[in-house]
Amino acid sequence: MNAAQVHLMTVHVPIVGCWGLSILFLLAWIFRDERLFKICCWLLLTILLIATVAYFSGPLAYELLEQQVKLNTETVEFHAVLARSCLLAMVVLAMVVGNALVQGFQGEKIPRWQRAIILTGTIAIAVFWSAAAHWGGLIRHPEIGFSKPEPAAISDPTPPMNQP
Repeated sequence: MNAAQVHLMTVHVPIVGCWGLSILFLLAWIFRDERLFKICCWLLLTILLIATVAYFSGPLAYELLEQQVKLNTETVEFHAVLARSCLLAMVVLAMVVGNALVQGFQGEKIPRWQRAIILTGTIAIAVFWSAAAHWGGLIRHPEIGFSKPEPAAISDPTPPMNQP
C-alpha cells in the first residue's frame, strides 16, 4: 500500500466522521445524554488521529501523483493550506473535548456552554473539512470545479436607425 492509497482511505474519515458526530453531539445535547456525549468526545479524538494520518500522507501522495500526471500547483497548495488549517482547528477543538473528558473523570459537571462550543466547533470543522475535500478532489477531477460561464456575445446596444 502506498501513500496515495493511505491518503485516499483516511481522508474521508474526518469529513464523514465530523458530520456524523455533529448529529450525535446534537442528539446528546437535545436528550441531555451524558454517555452519548462522552462517546462522541472519544470518537472525535479518534477522528483527529485518523485526520493526522491523512494530513501527513498528503505530501507523499502528491509526490507519487506528480510523477504520473501534470498537476495544478495552485490547487494543490490551496488544498494543503485548507487541510493544515482544518487539522489545527481540530486540534484546538480536541483540547476543549479533552478538557471536558477530564472534567467528567473528576466528577465535575460539564457546563452547557462548553458543550455548545463543542457542538458548534464540530459543525464548523465539518464544513471546513468539506471545503478542503472539494479542493482535494479538484486535484484529479477538475470537472467538479465551479465552471465559468462562457462570455455571451454582446450585441450593439444602439437601436437600428430607420432610413427614409
